[in-house]
Amino acid sequence: WLPHTSPRRSRAMANATDPLARTVRGMDPQNLMERITRDKVYAMTYWKEKCFAVSAEALVDLAVELRACGGIYGGNNRATEFLCLTLKLLQIQPEKEIILEFIKNEDHKYVRLLGAFYMRLVGKPTDVYQYLEPLLNDYRKVRYRSKDGKYVLTHVDEFVNNLLTKDQFCDVSLPRIPHRQTLEAAGALEPRVSALEEDIADLEEQLEQAVDDAFKREMKMDVDDEPASTGRKIDVTNAAEASGAGVKRRREDGELDDIAPAPKFDAKTSARRDDDGNRHRRRSRSRSRSRSPRHRRGDSRDRGHRDGGSRGRRSRSRSRSPRHQRRDAREDDRRYDDVRSSRDRFQGEKLPPTKEKKEKKEKKEKKATAVVDPEIAEANAIRAKLGLKPLK
Repeated sequence: WLPHTSPRRSRAMANATDPLARTVRGMDPQNLMERITRDKVYAMTYWKEKCFAVSAEALVDLAVELRACGGIYGGNNRATEFLCLTLKLLQIQPEKEIILEFIKNEDHKYVRLLGAFYMRLVGKPTDVYQYLEPLLNDYRKVRYRSKDGKYVLTHVDEFVNNLLTKDQFCDVSLPRIPHRQTLEAAGALEPRVSALEEDIADLEEQLEQAVDDAFKREMKMDVDDEPASTGRKIDVTNAAEASGAGVKRRREDGELDDIAPAPKFDAKTSARRDDDGNRHRRRSRSRSRSRSPRHRRGDSRDRGHRDGGSRGRRSRSRSRSPRHQRRDAREDDRRYDDVRSSRDRFQGEKLPPTKEKKEKKEKKEKKATAVVDPEIAEANAIRAKLGLKPLK
């Protein structure tokens, strides 16, 4: 005779927590997950087939086979395999060393995430920051199953950062933990040292070393150039030519006198050209005034007044007569001949020698006849080196 056991009682025994498990925060470890979420996990086929009577050693093989992480998904609100294994860990409550081996496992990233998620649920605040913060340097890609059932690409460090900063993740309410600054102020945690600080320190050292090398190289170049600059001999001839003394000497010798100055216009010629231009402008202005409609209307009114207001007389024609056109053509030919003759006279006449040219010529003659004293020449050479004016 066998005792009668109902299916509900057998399911309750299969989903019961291990009797040797310790309470977490004064409650059953499975109660860390909400009742509605636990019921969805219990209804999964994966839970019934794979997670029944599983020990901690056998659960490692199931964790290695994980291919995604997440919570509840789909229209039927199904639980992921990741959530089923998390509830199984809460049910059997393995040793802390096994969970730490899960977290330190670098070969299987989903095993690492499973251990981190369990540590966030049951671990102390100091243990959570101590064991989960090193995972922020893991940048491997993982698949996360969203609520609509689609897979979303994320990273291990993003998953761990959500565990440390959010109050609910993977459809599970996470226990509240104090901020890291509070634990540091209380002396429970040491200040966190980021992995980037070491890289920044190395870059600063390399930058300082490069600056020192460049400064030493520049100082060495300055020291090498100093004897050459102090021991260099000065060539008097080249220095004088470079500074412009040679040009000044050639100007005094009269070699640059061949360059003719700008031509100066004769007063009579310019006045005659101005008179021709003014006469032409006056004539064109009077012609344009006579041709404009406004002046013609004024002339017709004047003629009407002079003629006694007779309106029957016709106004003057707009077109000019052939006689006036011939007269204008003769005047244009006469102005063109005057301008051409004045230009020919201006180009043909010679400009008188200027006063400056006469003075330079006289100075050249005096210099050719005068005898230069050797002492004065030597003194002038020394003064030219010093950049002073020569003696007369």
